Amino acid sequence: MFRRFAIILAGLVLFGTLLSATAQSPLRVRIGFNPTQNSEQLSAATQAIADFLEGEFGGTIEVAVFLPTEYRGLIEAMRSGNLDFAFFPPDGFVIAQRETDAQVLLKSVRFGNPFYWSAIIVRKDSGFTSIADLEDKSIAWVDPNSAAGYVFPRAEITLAGIEPDDFFSNQVFSGGHDAAVLSVLNGSVDAAATFANDAENISGAWTQFLEEDRAAELHSIFYSRPIPGDTFSVSREFANEYPALTLQIAAAIATIRNPDSSLLMDLYRIDYMVPADSADYDVVREAREVLGLDQE
Repeated sequence: MFRRFAIILAGLVLFGTLLSATAQSPLRVRIGFNPTQNSEQLSAATQAIADFLEGEFGGTIEVAVFLPTEYRGLIEAMRSGNLDFAFFPPDGFVIAQRETDAQVLLKSVRFGNPFYWSAIIVRKDSGFTSIADLEDKSIAWVDPNSAAGYVFPRAEITLAGIEPDDFFSNQVFSGGHDAAVLSVLNGSVDAAATFANDAENISGAWTQFLEEDRAAELHSIFYSRPIPGDTFSVSREFANEYPALTLQIAAAIATIRNPDSSLLMDLYRIDYMVPADSADYDVVREAREVLGLDQE
């Protein structure tokens, strides 16, 4: 597939010609976006991606945007046949592939890495320096289908011999990484799991969603192993019916590169996306297995 992808990527100038010869009216293409943060902040960025694709294809496709209120919404939409493409997080892709046979096309690159980390953050003035210090304390997870905000940190805590349900005094789901960060900042919880762009306390959700002086009040006391980047994936039905168009749309997304274009940066702070394979996400499957999340 990716040999064909490379060939099509080199021939992007043919997009309009390839489609206009057969299309009598714009083909409706439905793309879903992961609700990592407040939907109002994401809606403009998602529409900008839609406008970009419609422009690249010379009006031969009409892009409909879908932005659910929670992570599982993308999977259910693809399961029901109402979604053609999705920006799935790593865990969401693994579930979508297992339940709907979704196919990964691209993965995200940030700061030169096609992976990122989960971090557990606390207030610097809390005195907490390790996971052990969080016994009988409260923690915010992001979503049950968030790799960085739930699956990876919980799996690694479990592998360390700690049973989270017994260890923490209270566990809540914030629904978004921005809300998780704020819950620690305002003292609603003692700690939160979220994403990080490095394992050195330089960049993460807390620096992305807070002003510099407020972000400086938080830091990470735990980092997971690297997590493969979030994905751009396609439904099996769409890929089978429109194989060339599938690769052309993926190729168009792959041309968006920061700083020449800020479309992906504005969307999810992505510098650019590169071809991906299902095997890249085996580490996610392993983490889910630790937690018994895929048991029938």
